[in-house]
Amino acid sequence: MYDPILVPVDGSEAAERAAAEAFMLARETDATVHLIYVLDESASTLLFSSESMATRFDRLREEAGGFLDDLAANAGGLPVETAVVRGMGVYRGIVNYAEDQGVGLVVMGTRGRHGPAGILGNTSERVASHTDVPVLLVSPPEEDDRGDGDEES
Repeated sequence: MYDPILVPVDGSEAAERAAAEAFMLARETDATVHLIYVLDESASTLLFSSESMATRFDRLREEAGGFLDDLAANAGGLPVETAVVRGMGVYRGIVNYAEDQGVGLVVMGTRGRHGPAGILGNTSERVASHTDVPVLLVSPPEEDDRGDGDEES
């Protein structure tokens, strides 16, 4: 039904939650999970760095690979493929990968490491609006003390 399942990650807790949700879905549907980390090649990500572009991408690729390996180790024997990809904008890298690999579902957090504190992060919003692949958005956990009066006495 949804095979393979793509999980774009960025090192955030939201990405870890999305991966856990994807692993659960993959177990139920016998799907393969693709974990990807997109390195943004757009100029805006390089303007504020004192590192050379090559040094920066080598360092980021190594960090991303470690995060992907850690997540894949939590898959409990599921078939998992990992990739660090480069893209001119994170959402474009995700959409291109999804189309190139023929994924059946994209599972991602509503906001990642660099996202705003709003309901839907910029990257997830752009992915959802630029692909025909279904996108499942995983919300962050609700805070214990929301102050909304729903507490039990």
